[in-house]
Parts: sequence; C-alpha cells; structure tokens
Amino acid sequence: MQDLKVTSWQLFGHDRLYVNLPDGTAIGWADRGSGTITVLHPRYRDAVADALARQVPDLPALVGEEAPAGPQTPPAPPPVPRIPPMRGMRKRGAAQEAPPVRGPSPAVEAAPAPEVVLAPEVVPAPEVTPVPDPVAGPEPGPEPRRRPAVLPALTPATDLASRRPGAGLREQLGESGTGALVRAATGALRRHKDADPRRGALAGERRVGAELKRLTRHGWRVLHSVPLPDGTEIGHLLIGPGGVFAVSTDHRPGASVRIGDGTLRTDDGAPQPYELDGQPGARRARAALEAYCAFDVPVQTVLVFTGVTALEVASTPAGVRVCRERQVSVLAPLTGVFTPTQVERVYDVARNREAWLDA
Repeated sequence: MQDLKVTSWQLFGHDRLYVNLPDGTAIGWADRGSGTITVLHPRYRDAVADALARQVPDLPALVGEEAPAGPQTPPAPPPVPRIPPMRGMRKRGAAQEAPPVRGPSPAVEAAPAPEVVLAPEVVPAPEVTPVPDPVAGPEPGPEPRRRPAVLPALTPATDLASRRPGAGLREQLGESGTGALVRAATGALRRHKDADPRRGALAGERRVGAELKRLTRHGWRVLHSVPLPDGTEIGHLLIGPGGVFAVSTDHRPGASVRIGDGTLRTDDGAPQPYELDGQPGARRARAALEAYCAFDVPVQTVLVFTGVTALEVASTPAGVRVCRERQVSVLAPLTGVFTPTQVERVYDVARNREAWLDA
C-alpha cells in the first residue's frame, strides 16, 4: 500500500514513527527507543512493516504486538498533561520537548509526573541556656528585701511622742544654765541678758516646732528631739503623705544669710564652707525606719534658718530644702509618697525609742 503515511512523534521522552491510513487513522507504530513495532490492525501487518522499512531501513524485524480481532475503536487522544506549579520543580531539559504533531493524536502512555523538590524544612535552633562563668560567679540580681524586724512594744518610757522641741538643749541648760527661778525673774524684769547661745538655739527649735505643728491638720505627724545613740538628736521628724523629712534648725538672729555652692555667707562676711548634705539625721533615719517597715522610706533634709533678716538660696543638693521658719508650710500640700496606712506605720516605728538604738 503506497498511500500509507509515516509521521514522527516525540513527546514526554518517547520517540515513535506512526503509520497512518490516508484518512489519518493510525494502524501501527515503531518505538525507536525499544526497537519494537506495534500493529493495531492485523491485516495491515505487512503494510506497516513495509512502510516503516522504507522510512527507516535499519529498523529491526517486526516483533511487535497484534491488536485483538474485532471491531477496532479509534484510540483516544492522549490526555493533555497538567502543568503543576513551578514552585519547587526542577526544570526539565529542552531536549525532552518537541513540537506538536499534525494529524491524529496517537495513543500514548501516561506521562511521568514531574519530580517535585520540596524546600528543606527549617528547624528552629534549640535555645541555649547561658552557662554562668564559674570564675566570674553568678550574675548579680536585685537584692531581695528582707523581712522587717520585730519592734518591741511601745511603753510610756520608750514613747517619743511626748518629747518637746529642743529637749536635749533643755537638759543641757538645766544642768549648766542659771536656775529656773532666776531665769523667770530676770526674764520678766529684763534685767538679765543670758549670753549662752544655746538659749537662742532653743528658741529657734520652739519656733520651728510650732510651725510644724500647723501641718498636723493636713495629715502630717511630727516628732521632736529624736535621740540618737551617739548623744546627738534629730531636731524634728516630719512624717506624712509627702514622705519623711529630717528637720534641722540653724538660729542666726539678725543675720542676712546666703547659701550656695557649698558655702554660707553671713552679712558681708567671707563665704564659709557649709555642708548641706552632711546634716545629721536623714541617712540614719532612713536606715532606722526601713529596718521595721516592709517598704522603702525615703528621708529628705530640711534646714530651717530662724531669726534671720534675709535668706538667699542659690543652690542646694538633691533631697535638701532650705527655708525660713515661716516657709515650712510649703511642705503641707506634698503627697504621693505614702498612703495613710504607711504614714501611720512609719510614725509608729519612729515614736518608739527602741527603733533608734542602732541608728
């Protein structure tokens, strides 16, 4: 049969020669890769072999398969391969692709699924616990607050609430000053002028004590002449919602005072060293009070000048206030440091003489 047509078909790695009738019906093919010939219609066996022999002279002899007898159903066209997403796929070689074949679509084997390369799974690195350096030692952390000590019960002998301003000066004057009867008589008649400066200091303590007493109507508590173990005392201790203040008094009658840069100048004199942050009481008061309180007790210093005609404050260290006795009232509106309960706790500790034995 001279009208048979032989066409080449290459796809998905197959290389075949199809033999078709004039109307395009495929009756057989030869696989160049395996060297086999397949005949779909037995009556065309010899015609298929002759047509392939003319096309490929060196093709091996016919060893292919014969289609079973009976009505032949035209082979279904090969399914159109679905192209999977290109993500993670290997690119196939261009040599495996071929232009589409004109004419009938031959029956082909199912194309192998393209190999999919999965992205490597990202495994999170295990958390590494830092090993402390045995030489450097453990890293220092916040020091835990210890439990407050137990304060002995308050007794009339240990209650400081009854002490008056300048109690220490009173005791000194009672021992070394003139008698009480003589002082009363000379004071009334103004015939005697006591040159002892302690009496002026005692008068200053009384003035400051009177001014501090005015603050009690605003929720403040006041203690006077808090004794310390070394024989000194904190002139006044003011406790309230604005914190704790250790109040000291400096009596300078008729003087004009200027404070600044760690110096004090009186009238037109030369500036003299004056250590404001070294006033006794603030640091020692904080240590004593925090020993019996379960919370921080910051203590600030207040220096009150009494009897002065003028006071100029150029600069002061942090946590230190300087004022005249009539200016003590500026402390009244201070709040935000202690709650009412904390105010009472600090006051209960401060009024107990036992709390100051180790101050």
